[in-house]
Amino acid sequence: MKVMSESIFEKIIRKTGRKPIGCKCQECKKQCLRTPCLGTPDDILSLIDAGFIDKLALTEWATGLFLGRVNYTIRMIQAQKLEKGCIFFENGLCQLHDLGLKPTEGKLSHHTIKLDNYQFNKSISWQVAKTWIDEQNVEKVLNVFARFNEAQSLILKIPDL
Repeated sequence: MKVMSESIFEKIIRKTGRKPIGCKCQECKKQCLRTPCLGTPDDILSLIDAGFIDKLALTEWATGLFLGRVNYTIRMIQAQKLEKGCIFFENGLCQLHDLGLKPTEGKLSHHTIKLDNYQFNKSISWQVAKTWIDEQNVEKVLNVFARFNEAQSLILKIPDL
């Protein structure tokens, strides 16, 4: 009997109790104006493969540190945050949604998540952030960072025309 292993996305669904949702109400859109949704290493590799590496940035997830739940930040590559919010938020919509490339936090987040029903261990952002330090994802994480660093090096070496 072959045992099927649980995907990262399925594990996050199980741990958060959240299911994928495609709500486009104003409250959900406001989330994109505040901050980009977090992606797992798989999500970010998909964005890189789709040609969006120039819209990604080195970041450090510090929410757990600020809340006093962990004593460290988690380094990761994520969508850039601009003054207007997420770099992928254009004309009131996420440009990644119809491409099937929306990061995990965006797929599972919903306007019903409020401070009064927030539980750190079940939070989507914590579950996504942990994927960046999970031993099972080391190869993927190293691949993301290597590809990102390579792209940054190429950008820095291009002479001005």
